[in-house]
Amino acid sequence: MKAINFPVKSLMVACVAASLMNPVFANVTAANKNGRTKPQVEQNLSQIIVKYRNDASYNATTTSVGSGSSVTALQTQRLSTLQSVAQSFGAYFSVKRQIVTGGWVYHSSVPLKPAQMRALAAKLAQNDRTVEYAEPDYIRHAQYVPTDPLYATAQWDMQTSSTQAGGLNLPGAWDLSLGKGIVVAVLDTGYRPHPDILPNLVPAQNGVAGQYGYNFITDPVIARITVPSGVKSARGYDALDQGDWVPNDDTVCPSQAGNASSWHGTHVAGTIAAAANNTGVIGVAPSAKVLPLRVLGKCGGADSDIADAVAWAAGLSVSGVPANANKANVINLSLGGTGYCTKTNAAAFQMAMANGTTIVIAAGNESIDAKLSSPANCPGVITVASTSIAGGRAGYSNYGGSVSVAAPGGGFTTAADVITSTLPTGTTVSTDDTTYGTMAGTSQATPHVAGVAALMLAVKPTLTPAQIKSILISTARPAPANCPGCGAGIVDAAAAVKAAAGS
Repeated sequence: MKAINFPVKSLMVACVAASLMNPVFANVTAANKNGRTKPQVEQNLSQIIVKYRNDASYNATTTSVGSGSSVTALQTQRLSTLQSVAQSFGAYFSVKRQIVTGGWVYHSSVPLKPAQMRALAAKLAQNDRTVEYAEPDYIRHAQYVPTDPLYATAQWDMQTSSTQAGGLNLPGAWDLSLGKGIVVAVLDTGYRPHPDILPNLVPAQNGVAGQYGYNFITDPVIARITVPSGVKSARGYDALDQGDWVPNDDTVCPSQAGNASSWHGTHVAGTIAAAANNTGVIGVAPSAKVLPLRVLGKCGGADSDIADAVAWAAGLSVSGVPANANKANVINLSLGGTGYCTKTNAAAFQMAMANGTTIVIAAGNESIDAKLSSPANCPGVITVASTSIAGGRAGYSNYGGSVSVAAPGGGFTTAADVITSTLPTGTTVSTDDTTYGTMAGTSQATPHVAGVAALMLAVKPTLTPAQIKSILISTARPAPANCPGCGAGIVDAAAAVKAAAGS
């Protein structure tokens, strides 16, 4: 086996566990190294997504509003119907844009409670027979499981199961593949320029030196990006994480007030592809490339932005965004919320998978059946539960029939039972982009599986998303500890890569 050294630098104290669930259950608190401990509640919503049956196609209907010209007579008629429905809710809507799935995004003059927005959507669908579906533009979050401060000293998650019960069996996989030539898109809070991931970040198209990926957050306030007068969208080159903290007196998302910046996307990216450079940590696929796409900012991220980012990552055309020259082979979504799989998410995922891109999603951290967790419950995707250092299901991890496989995510059973990766410091803005830290959650389990998918594709580039999912399931090993609802078992990297190479 090729020797890969990965000494760990001095580690910052980190008491975080990251996952991807819409914070609905008030008894679930979130905690990280910056003191994120407030109970999370479902966030008020300002947008609705409406898909009409009589739209000829996405490309044919994007020009009138998407390019900034006047609203058409058809759009005026649709908006009038929406206004008549919204009147009883005390809201007034304006047209924002059409997204890649064909749905139209409408913005409310006042935020509505999620239950109100769902009721409004249902009433609109009942009153307008041209509506195929209407649903809230939900806000997604990276959520954290509570833990105590600790220092991690080793990457147990990367070890062989013979020496570490909960390990991913990576050494045997690295004999065959390091992920070279494969691109993994990370849809998250963006990236920080950590020296251990910089060698593997995909540069921003048409950007300048030192810029990477793309920012898909539309709202300048959520993105923390200043835009010129008259410009409404913050989208553009560079997915730099501007911090997702929320001030104590915030009025945009008061339910998130007091949250510190998580630097979640950088931690996830390091687990996937931290470079094999004899420094710090090593990623599951240390020669793969990471395409950072920023979809989570202050207050979270909207489904409409996430759907566009999914499609663009998969090489599909998105209005107003230059064509993607670095199509992703795999997409990692360490984010989510409770509820059903929305038609918007399902459509975006199906488009991406039909174009050959594998979707890997966190099962969520509520310790509930993952069928109640979105987008983990969407069809065709690879849904990942989290296991502990001993190989049992982590107490917080969601479970059930929607789960495909499990992977190391940390279980807090010991001080070492967390995942070490690249993690900047700073409660609001980053104060040091070179540090390492620990998190635990299904957010951390998911990039392990995305990384293994990259290793598989590097040895067999023709594998389809369905084949990758099938191989991961068929080669998974039985959990060595109690792991009910963990799908096929714990991903076995060596077995999966060997099976991919021989397929």
